Amino acid sequence: MQPGDLIQSRYRLNRLLGSGASGSVWAAKNELIDRDVALKVMRPDVAEDAVALQRFFNEAKASGRVRSSSIVEILDLGQAEDGSPFLVFELLDGDGLDAKLARDGIIDPEASCEIFISVAKALDLAHSQGIIHRDLKPANIFLHRDPEGQPMAKILDFGISKVFETNNNFTLTRTGTVVGSPAYMAPEQASGREDLDGRADVWSLGVVMYEALSGTLPHEAPNYNALMVRILTQDVDPLATRKPDLPPKLCQVVDSCLRRDRDQRIQSAGEVARQLEATLNEIKAVRYRSVGRRASDRAQGQFRRRQSDFSANPGGMPMAMTMDPPPPPQRVVVMAAVLGAIFGVSATAILFLLMK
Repeated sequence: MQPGDLIQSRYRLNRLLGSGASGSVWAAKNELIDRDVALKVMRPDVAEDAVALQRFFNEAKASGRVRSSSIVEILDLGQAEDGSPFLVFELLDGDGLDAKLARDGIIDPEASCEIFISVAKALDLAHSQGIIHRDLKPANIFLHRDPEGQPMAKILDFGISKVFETNNNFTLTRTGTVVGSPAYMAPEQASGREDLDGRADVWSLGVVMYEALSGTLPHEAPNYNALMVRILTQDVDPLATRKPDLPPKLCQVVDSCLRRDRDQRIQSAGEVARQLEATLNEIKAVRYRSVGRRASDRAQGQFRRRQSDFSANPGGMPMAMTMDPPPPPQRVVVMAAVLGAIFGVSATAILFLLMK
């Protein structure tokens, strides 16, 4: 595919946004309705793999089922003229969380809370509709700017999500296969358990928050096998040991997402969102009090300087106060003259009373 190609007589490819082993993502325009979109196109040879193809369309199903402003919106799906399956998404403007962390290292606590509250709420909604993401990581969280320039986190890529149906559920895994990104896997996911639930996503969210706040992953190892052993057998270092200056309550929330025993974890993404909201309110309150103290300190400093000026002036008055007062406004002079004529007193006396 090349820029300028027209897909299904309506999607004009503009520029390549990214590519990988399984396909590519393009910025395009739906010429029938003049809307900018993103096309995720699978390579035809990859589409011959039934599991890979099902995962591709599973992403469409999961994204379409959960309607949330914090989950990327799917608009269409189809097959290109060369046989390539494609999905059509809203076109996002901004950076992936992975790119932001690579550039900035960490994200401050207040901004982190705002990002992850929306992510947690979106996960909670997905869980309530029978969908577990199973691959939450910085590369699958996009920091989007809406048309008004407001920041908004968006969850991407539900391709390996576990979707529970009324009659059955499908997980899109081959026998003996562990799916997900190793560093962000919950212990029960790393061990290959089939009875995963939303608490696996709570763990992954905890790992992403840990990384965003400290600049480090909770578990690191030289190879895949060693990493799996660490995740399965070792507790995570408390976040405060990696970044001691973080708000204690925020550390508690993150640490509570990363209990190896899922029964000891925060039990839902919705509860993560609620605890983060409470933490954010505390962070803002501390900031406001700090701003207030700084303003009070400035006011006291100005008062002390004025006292110093007063003491330094031989006449006992600061220089600004020994200057002749400005003349009264013209309308006040006229009013004094009129009242003086009415009451038979001098205009000067009336003017004194008005200006007192």
